[in-house]
Amino acid sequence: MARQEQDREDLMREATALYPRAELQVQHEIEPVFWGQKRSGQFSFYFGGDPVYQFDVQGHLRRAYLDGQLYRTQGTTLARLKRTRTADSSTLERYDLTEAEREAVLSGMSDRFAKVLGQLEDPQSFQLTAFLADATEQELLMQIRAHISLVLQGATELAPRIRGKR
Repeated sequence: MARQEQDREDLMREATALYPRAELQVQHEIEPVFWGQKRSGQFSFYFGGDPVYQFDVQGHLRRAYLDGQLYRTQGTTLARLKRTRTADSSTLERYDLTEAEREAVLSGMSDRFAKVLGQLEDPQSFQLTAFLADATEQELLMQIRAHISLVLQGATELAPRIRGKR
């Protein structure tokens, strides 16, 4: 997740920690969809600048940026984080989502990924516009589909609490 909440203009160039990575134009999405994987196997999807979803290797949500708000897993719930900046410091205020709020976030995420997966099954509904990978386009698309499938399988589960983060 970016330290600065700003437009994520050129992820293909700037997201060097994500390799392989790819950008797709999907029919029902206004902004390009960016996907990338870390060396650890964790992966991310960016739908333009917002929303952004980061997952562990099992496809469980770790972090998100939705409607201008930062979210982070606490293991059993999601915390919404609000950054307060002063001239001297920056602090994060944490609010743990209720079960209903958590379910709404996860349901919205699941719906969006189900639509994208459906579009990726129809070659006329998407275009791979850029990629950096040691793989063919077909292999890369298979990997992206597999990651979306993991997300959908684990859509009701959160990743374990991020160590060192409370």
